Amino acid sequence: MEQVVKKIDKKTLILDTTLELLSENGFHGTPISLIAENAGIGAGTIYRYFKNKEELINVLFIEIQRRIIKAMYCNYNEAAPYQERFKVLWINMINYYRKHPKDLIFIEQHRYAPYVSTLTRSESMRIISPVLLFFLEGKKKRFIKHLPLYTIIGLIYGPIVTIVKLNLDHNRVTTDDQIFHAEQACWDAVKYNDTKLEENIK
Repeated sequence: MEQVVKKIDKKTLILDTTLELLSENGFHGTPISLIAENAGIGAGTIYRYFKNKEELINVLFIEIQRRIIKAMYCNYNEAAPYQERFKVLWINMINYYRKHPKDLIFIEQHRYAPYVSTLTRSESMRIISPVLLFFLEGKKKRFIKHLPLYTIIGLIYGPIVTIVKLNLDHNRVTTDDQIFHAEQACWDAVKYNDTKLEENIK
């Protein structure tokens, strides 16, 4: 058991060190040798877990996606009204990124990178499927607008990214009150309105 724990800890150490270095140096400025040096291990140890840097990045991408979804569904109540569930998911996500901005930077930098494999993209879709199903439920039951799914995601996710990045760029802390009003604005942007324009959107 102790040996298994040590292996898990070392793998986590490699992933966390890689995340730190990528946020500072980018993909090309972060060779395996630098990761090993900063993690205090030999490069050979990294290759026991990952065959190359590309595989390491793909594993890290999936790991971060899992962390985000886990955080989003903290205190989520499936039986709660739809708007209340929306609020929980939205606020949980932005609070996670506020606490872990390097995760946001990593996801945004590497989401469309050529070294992120098709398998990783498929696994990523599987991980975020509860959120996609949540929005499909909202469309079906007319809680949210009948817009293309990725338009809805853009209207909701875009402000989160912008707010967190503005905090990083300007070294300011968004207050809970500001977060509350931002969430309300996002809800207003996607909540269902019974208009002819909306009914004609496919």
